[in-house]
Amino acid sequence: MSVQRSRRASRPTTPLRRSVSRPGHTLSSSELHSTFPLEALKPQLAELGDSLADLDTNFQYLEIMHENLARFSESFAAFLYGLEVNAWHPQQTHSKDLMSKSF
Repeated sequence: MSVQRSRRASRPTTPLRRSVSRPGHTLSSSELHSTFPLEALKPQLAELGDSLADLDTNFQYLEIMHENLARFSESFAAFLYGLEVNAWHPQQTHSKDLMSKSF
């Protein structure tokens, strides 16, 4: 029984998981012992705020691009419809003009 206990004690344990943060960024002792617990997150929250502002700007540009593409699509569809209509009607009107000139 003592042999089994010594084997269990010698088995390696799973190391503690490291917290995921930016590479090279460690919290100083002043950040860890501040009066307000969230003070340590202030730089990360500021970076998150900046990133969200950039994301909002990009979505505004995306919305403008969507509106321009929608307007172009409508105009181009009208152009194609005009081509389709003119592809059939000129032959009919052309034959009517020839018939009226011949009489």
